[in-house]
Amino acid sequence: MTTGSPLHNPDRDCWNRIGIAGDRSCPELAQYIHCRNCPVSASAARGFFERQAPDGYLDDWTRLLAEPDAPRHNDDVSVLIFRLGNEWLAFRTQVIVEVTTSRPVHHIPHRSGTTLVGMVNLRGQLHLLVSLHGLLGVEAGEEAEHAPSAAARRLVVMSQSGQSWVFAAEDVRGVKRFSRDHLSAVPSNLANPAYSFSQAVILWEEHSVGFLDDQRVFAALRGIGQ
Repeated sequence: MTTGSPLHNPDRDCWNRIGIAGDRSCPELAQYIHCRNCPVSASAARGFFERQAPDGYLDDWTRLLAEPDAPRHNDDVSVLIFRLGNEWLAFRTQVIVEVTTSRPVHHIPHRSGTTLVGMVNLRGQLHLLVSLHGLLGVEAGEEAEHAPSAAARRLVVMSQSGQSWVFAAEDVRGVKRFSRDHLSAVPSNLANPAYSFSQAVILWEEHSVGFLDDQRVFAALRGIGQ
């Protein structure tokens, strides 16, 4: 081992000084290439996980794990709530794959339009990007109190029966769970095109949320994808 090697240095923070995160003058880099391959880094990692727990740490976790889970009823509905324009909508979480940040859109020649927008690349795979605004007839305009920053905009990936689609939402408020008692029938005289694909209405934080029928939405999307 080289004289003066960090392996023999009692100061084990060498990766931040002379290693990959420092000036890279460590002689061990010639052998290990990266600090993560060096025994010093491995030893420091073991020391981190083997360190003494703070006072009260184990007691706190013992108490938390002993607490009973909040009761869940078999008829509860788990949904992802999001916003298109000024409309609050929801899908069953069973059809949601992930929520991610915006990506560049690749338009499809002679195919991109009102509902089929194009394609987006997610982790090396291309997915069809659709506009639920266009499918549901929702205006993209936003009321002032709803206007989010660009960071609030999300892409939502959903899948059913082996078919995946991606749509953009102005805002995503996460997964919520409701008892079926909170679901109301869609008013027959409601002249809102977004609710034409809804199976129920959920009252959430003073908003009426259209609970979308994913079977009908996917059937309509299969039509435009053919």
